[in-house]
Amino acid sequence: MFRIYLCFVFVIFLVFAPSFSSYDPSMSNLSSLYNSPNESHFFGTDMLGRDLFSRVLYALRTSVFIGVCASLLALVFALLYVLLARMFFYGFFMRILDMFLAVPSLLLMMFFQSFIGGSFISMILIIALSHYPFIAKLFESELRALEKLEFYEAAILLGSSKIKAFFKELLPPCFSLLFLLFVLNIIHAISTEATLSFFGLGLAFEIPSLGNILNEASKAIFVGAWWVIVFPLLALLILILPLLWLGNFLQKHWGIHL
Repeated sequence: MFRIYLCFVFVIFLVFAPSFSSYDPSMSNLSSLYNSPNESHFFGTDMLGRDLFSRVLYALRTSVFIGVCASLLALVFALLYVLLARMFFYGFFMRILDMFLAVPSLLLMMFFQSFIGGSFISMILIIALSHYPFIAKLFESELRALEKLEFYEAAILLGSSKIKAFFKELLPPCFSLLFLLFVLNIIHAISTEATLSFFGLGLAFEIPSLGNILNEASKAIFVGAWWVIVFPLLALLILILPLLWLGNFLQKHWGIHL
């Protein structure tokens, strides 16, 4: 419960991020380039004189928004895909799923992102499309294991259709697995966005994101501006570690083996 409360408090903190900073994250100040941390700028300033604390706060909020939306959308895609496969051409859809899993997802996302552009919608959609095959594969494996149990066979013998049995008998026992995959996929989505933005294939340059900040920080190392690198990395760890703790706790508590 402590891990759950920690994640909840952290999300609430990010939602009200503008209340904790008096600086515009996109406002440049050419007279304050690469200022070290001080009373006015807790995390210092970057190469354009922008307040790094404000940029990190807004970047964390962006990462959480993209992570939650992309993970939820990937879950919806996985459910629809498995349901469609069970209705029509099961073997064909499973082979297509295996083909997607065989392709490195990061390379696939970088390829599509280079054509689409760096908007919020495109980023969420690309991450969801690249992550849903893994969720669908695990979900389908769990469904096949449940189909061998007596309660499902009894429902079919009593006249329930496969579609009705899917929603009434098979889906409810999978809620714990799906929620765990939702939490873990948020971490993957956040890491993916940061990686794509770091390579210049993610969100637009003017949008504060952890990937964009780290991209700019790669140039700051040559002028000794350590704070431009350290604070965004610490923020990324602070964002991901509670989610990892929560995922590990749920996995042990529910006895789920991935």
